[in-house]
Amino acid sequence: MAQAARNHPPPPADELEVPRYSSGRILTVDQIESATVREVAQYWARLRGERAFPARADVKPRDLKMLLRNVMLLKVLDGDYEYRIVGDVQVQAYGENYQGMRLSELALTHPKFAEGMMIFFDGVRMGRTPFGYRGWIGRDMPETKYSYHEIGYFPLGATDDAVDHILIAGVYVPRGQPSE
Repeated sequence: MAQAARNHPPPPADELEVPRYSSGRILTVDQIESATVREVAQYWARLRGERAFPARADVKPRDLKMLLRNVMLLKVLDGDYEYRIVGDVQVQAYGENYQGMRLSELALTHPKFAEGMMIFFDGVRMGRTPFGYRGWIGRDMPETKYSYHEIGYFPLGATDDAVDHILIAGVYVPRGQPSE
C-alpha cells in the first residue's frame, strides 16, 4: 500500500465518473505532487549544480535504481526525438515499448499521440527549463490505459546553450484502479 501511494498520484475521487474530455495543466517543478517524479527532479537538480541543466553524461541509470521504471530518456535529433530508455511503467502506461524508435515513426501509426508529445518535447527543448504536467484522461481517449497522470520533463545538454536529451519521469493511475 505504501509503495502504491508513493508511485501513483492521487486517484480520482470516483473512477466511474471519468470526465467527458481530457484535461491537464502545466506545472512548475515545485507544484509536482508525485513523490516519484519529485525524486527524479531532485536528482536532476543535484546533477546540474550551478548549470542551467546537467549533461546527459551526468545521468547514470544505476543512480535512479527503482525510479528507472518510471523514466524515459529521449535523444534530441534534428526535428525529431529518439526514445533511448523506456521504463516498464512507461511501457505499461502507453501499451508499447518505444525504445529505439523515433517520434516521427510513432506519428505514422499514432498521429494524435505524436502531435501531443511533440508539443511537450519541443517545450522543454526550446524553453531549456524543466516543467511538469498533470492531467485527467477523459472519455474522448477511450484507448488510453490510464485515467490520471503526472509527468516531469527535464532538459539535459553538454552546454547551457542547447538541449540534446530529455529526461522524463511519469506516474500513472491505470483505468479502473480502486482508490487507496
